[in-house]
Amino acid sequence: MVSSETKKKEILAVLVIGVLMSAIDITIVILALPTIDLNLHAGVATSIWIIMAYILVITVLSTQVGKLGDKFGRAKMYNYGIAIFVIGSALCGLSPDILSLIGFRAVQAVGGALLSTSSTAVVSDNFEPHERGRAFGYTALGWNLGSIMGIFLGGLLTTINWRLIFLINVPIGIALLPISMKRLSDVREKIKERFDLIGSFLLGTGLFILTIMAVHSIYSGIDVNALLMLVASSIFFALFILREKEISFGVIDLRIFKNRIFSFSVLASMLQSTASFAVLFILILYLQGVRGLSPFLASIYLLPGYALGAVVGPKMGRISDRIGSRLPATAGLFIMLIGYTSYILLLNPVSPIYYVALITIITGIGLGMFFPPNISAIMANAPHDKYGMASGINRTFGNVGMVMSFVIALTAISVSIPRADVLSIFLGTKIGGLSASVDASFMNGLHTAFIASAVMLVLAMLMSASRGKEDRRQITKEREQ
Repeated sequence: MVSSETKKKEILAVLVIGVLMSAIDITIVILALPTIDLNLHAGVATSIWIIMAYILVITVLSTQVGKLGDKFGRAKMYNYGIAIFVIGSALCGLSPDILSLIGFRAVQAVGGALLSTSSTAVVSDNFEPHERGRAFGYTALGWNLGSIMGIFLGGLLTTINWRLIFLINVPIGIALLPISMKRLSDVREKIKERFDLIGSFLLGTGLFILTIMAVHSIYSGIDVNALLMLVASSIFFALFILREKEISFGVIDLRIFKNRIFSFSVLASMLQSTASFAVLFILILYLQGVRGLSPFLASIYLLPGYALGAVVGPKMGRISDRIGSRLPATAGLFIMLIGYTSYILLLNPVSPIYYVALITIITGIGLGMFFPPNISAIMANAPHDKYGMASGINRTFGNVGMVMSFVIALTAISVSIPRADVLSIFLGTKIGGLSASVDASFMNGLHTAFIASAVMLVLAMLMSASRGKEDRRQITKEREQ
């Protein structure tokens, strides 16, 4: 056993609070965007970067900081993540203008990358393979509770002062850091190989160009410039793979993808992220653009899904520890697909608005069934000396899926109304601004986006069902030998 049961509980408590802090920041920022626009005199084209700068930095850095954790210590990287996240949050709260805020969000995202990637690796360090589903279930609980708290706090704090949405992280982080430094320690031997700077540059540049291409597509559609950036990112990825094949100390050990369960689980995670983030985007557009709700009220209708996900996650994690991840994760995706199909069939400009809340219960249960088993399968089938790298790979793939879901949904919807209007509705700066004559065509665009998300979810189900059977206790026994 890696750690005593009491120490495991203490470690899990520290990780859950860190995840909760990060989750609060995501939902609370979306709710505050209209107020930030007003106070900092920013337009939609600029303020969207408050979200995208965070996503961009996390996407580019996740794999690299995962490798740093393997080399220098995952618990140490987690603690650095708390410190940087707190500093970034304080700077965001004190920002004098919109450009400063976007830059400080990038600083905050460095801490977020360290937190999210290292937390998964720390769980894997301190829990045996047949115990990790339960542990990841509790980190999922922290994520869902943080999302719920972000909605309520966002509605409250923005009425007082928008800067509080960032400054609220500061006392939480300051209180958490000394506890984390005391309770978390690196229990596995650090790898002693060199860090591949050339490989990091190639991978980071490829991810950077790909993310910029996605942001460009959000504003301008998939045009010639977007295709050129896609080609450029593909060239950097190809050069990166060639580089990794030639050296023994690469950023990513490509041999890890030979494990079918690992590689198919990562792909399922990416496809699920592509599907689910788009649905969140679409629902906010529906509730704000078609039904005329404020960002706060729109978010309230999404709470049942977060609440059910929080309840289901730990239970499904325990089940996956006993029977493996393939069945519960695939069943979770299927339940999510039922929810997505319900959105397609039931939502229209005059349907009862509580349908949204009821359907989020279905999708929340499905997400709670999918996430803990899937991430535990990824980490159980990764080499123990490369947990940071494995977590970084999963986080990077998931973030790429999240960004691309934005592009897919926006491309489908913008056939009906201008892209600028879509972004204004999402950011809450244009509420109820659609005429009745536009509602019908806008709903057609939303349904098309829902269908695209459903297709992504079907592909995720195929990956999940095809990953292969696993025996967690057998994995534990093999590593003890």
